[in-house]
Amino acid sequence: MKTFYLTIGLILFVSISSLKAQDSCKVLVKNLQGAYNGGCKKGLAHGKGTANGVDSYEGSFKKGYPNGRGKYIWSTGAVYNGSWEMGVRNGEGTYAFIENGKEIIQDGIWKNDKYVGPKPILPRIIQKTNINSASFVRTGDGNSITIKITMNGVSQSVEDFSMSASSGTEFSNGVSIGFRGIGFPFTCKINFKSWNQMKSVLFDRKLEFEITQPGGWELKIEN
Repeated sequence: MKTFYLTIGLILFVSISSLKAQDSCKVLVKNLQGAYNGGCKKGLAHGKGTANGVDSYEGSFKKGYPNGRGKYIWSTGAVYNGSWEMGVRNGEGTYAFIENGKEIIQDGIWKNDKYVGPKPILPRIIQKTNINSASFVRTGDGNSITIKITMNGVSQSVEDFSMSASSGTEFSNGVSIGFRGIGFPFTCKINFKSWNQMKSVLFDRKLEFEITQPGGWELKIEN
C-alpha cells in the first residue's frame, strides 16, 4: 500500500512539475498566448511545440516565436502552412482564406509576412552532351539571356559554334553571346566544338534548355 501511494505521489509530482514548466514557458506572439505544450529554452518556447490562444500554431519555435516549419490557424479560419522566421511568414508556404465568400489560396514565396508570388520554375536542361556544368542566374527583370563558355573559369575559344532559339534576336559582344527580346517559355539549342584541357581531344558539345520564368538571365557553360 505504501508503494502504491508513493507511486501515485511521484506521478502527481511529475505532472505538476511538467505543468509548471509549460506555464513558465512563454510564447511571444500575443494571439498565441494561452496554453503551450512543447520544447522550452530559457523560459521561451523553443523547438517543436503547440500554442493555443486567440489563434493556434503547431510547429517549430525559436526564442518564443514561430520559426521554421509550422501551421498557423487564425481565429477567422484562415490557415498558413509553411516557413516562418521569428514570427513572420518567410520562405515557401501556402495561405488559404475566405474572401467575399470564396476560398483564396496563395501558394509560393513569402517575404516579411507578404506574399511575393508563386515559386519560380527553375530552368530545365533538356539535353547535355560533353558539358561539365551549365549554371543559370536570374539577373533581374527583362527579356534577354547572356551566354558565356568557360574552362576552369576562363573564357574558352570554340569552333563550329551555332545556336538556335524559340524567340529573340541574337547578339555577340566579343566576350559573350546571347539573345535579346526573347519570349517565355524560351528554348535554345547550342552546338560547338572545343578542346579538352590538354588540347589532345576535340569534343562535340551540345546543350539544349528551357527557361519558363521571365527575366534577364545569364548562362555559364563550363567545359
